[in-house]
Amino acid sequence: MVKALSTLSLASAMAVTAAPAALAQSGNSYGYHMMDGWGGWFMGPIMMLLVFGLLILGVVLVLRALGIGDSTHSKGNSQDRALEILKERFARGEIDEEEYQNRKKHLRD
Repeated sequence: MVKALSTLSLASAMAVTAAPAALAQSGNSYGYHMMDGWGGWFMGPIMMLLVFGLLILGVVLVLRALGIGDSTHSKGNSQDRALEILKERFARGEIDEEEYQNRKKHLRD
């Protein structure tokens, strides 16, 4: 899923950056017609925001694919820490073996 989304964002970014060059070479005006009137003033910032948005989306997808900033990763760490505390309590004699096994079973579920 992440790979498909990152491929889609890359393809979209390539299409957005290639479109002005293709339009500029399509007519005799060499792309100057794009800046006529108010259209050029509005389309420039919109395209810039679109490209930046796609770049940010790509970075977020890459970070999620690498597991950076993922909430499930921190959940695993807290579960490991809870198991360590349980082992320490058992070693100190605060809980008996039956309670240790019961709590350990519940922590792993």
